Amino acid sequence: MTAAQAPRRTTRLTRRAVVLAAVVGSLAALGSVTRTWIRVVPAEGSLTAAPIEVPGSDAATAVAALAVVALAGAVAAAIAGRVGRYVIAALLAAAGIGIVAAALAVAMDPAAAASGAVGAAVGTPTVEGEYRVLPWPWLAAAAGAWIAASAVVLAVAGRRWTSSRRYAPPAAAGDGTPVAAGAMDEIDGWDSLSRGDDPTR
Repeated sequence: MTAAQAPRRTTRLTRRAVVLAAVVGSLAALGSVTRTWIRVVPAEGSLTAAPIEVPGSDAATAVAALAVVALAGAVAAAIAGRVGRYVIAALLAAAGIGIVAAALAVAMDPAAAASGAVGAAVGTPTVEGEYRVLPWPWLAAAAGAWIAASAVVLAVAGRRWTSSRRYAPPAAAGDGTPVAAGAMDEIDGWDSLSRGDDPTR
């Protein structure tokens, strides 16, 4: 491996690592909403004696939507150009901060977050009893912070990335018609020969 090839390989690994980090954070936040965030244990003499379990999808409806947005942005960052990466970084940061805010709101006020599920179960938005916050809101908040951190890394490290040539439009010839990559290589080779250079070296 030559010295010129080393930075390119490092750049690819950096791009892959940032994208993977954002994807992992998005999937963690998305997976957390399928779990029980709040367990409501009614007091004796309440309308119901059975515990009410409130999943994250009911307690914080915004978390799932923001996680999907972050996941889509993370995938798009793998092929986006420089300007696109800045836009995606801002989108990821907003999604991550939104997930943190929604998850912490549940942890700080579980009675308000559980009111919909409690109302569906017993007919009133609140019941006397204990509202237990399980670890999943905190995991979602950590995942949101991870996504926001990935956005910062994307904005900073993305300045050194080169756009993927696989998704770049073909170059145009003098008359404006697209020229295939193979044809461009042949043209470059003939130009090198005309200058007295050996293109095979």
